[in-house]
Amino acid sequence: MSDQLFIVLRVCLLALVYLVFLRVLRAVWVELRAEGARQAPAPAPRRSKRAAAPAPVPAPVGATSIASAPTALLAAGRLSIVAPAGLAGQTFAVEGETTIGRGAGCAVSIDDAHVSKLHARISPADGGWMIEDLGSTNGTVLDGSPLRAPVRLVPGSRISIGEIVLEFT
Repeated sequence: MSDQLFIVLRVCLLALVYLVFLRVLRAVWVELRAEGARQAPAPAPRRSKRAAAPAPVPAPVGATSIASAPTALLAAGRLSIVAPAGLAGQTFAVEGETTIGRGAGCAVSIDDAHVSKLHARISPADGGWMIEDLGSTNGTVLDGSPLRAPVRLVPGSRISIGEIVLEFT
């Protein structure tokens, strides 16, 4: 073989090594950004001592607001695992904003390879509860339909996350 062929092969191998290295860096970057977004608290709104708080504007008919109902006024919900059979019967309280995922900081922690670290969120809305997918890799399914936007939960709703099926009560 000629020296030119060896040089071309070396360059190709070096390019391949750099591509793998960049892919690993990108994966680490995405994970760090996701954890930073989850851990960063939202800044509290500042209120002037002189001005009274403005009256809330009523939402248009048919519109839903995720943060419009105080958590204290809502009845606490529950999530119960119904499948697979080995985990059936485990229950989790839903009080305030509840995150579901594989991560240690989630209120409902599910150890399943098909579940993202921060998979879905249940939050109070208009006297009830809403669920939304948080950009998970494998998606969240509510009563057989994939979630594309926040959806209101009703008692008996079935939530499929990875191999786990949860029932909201």
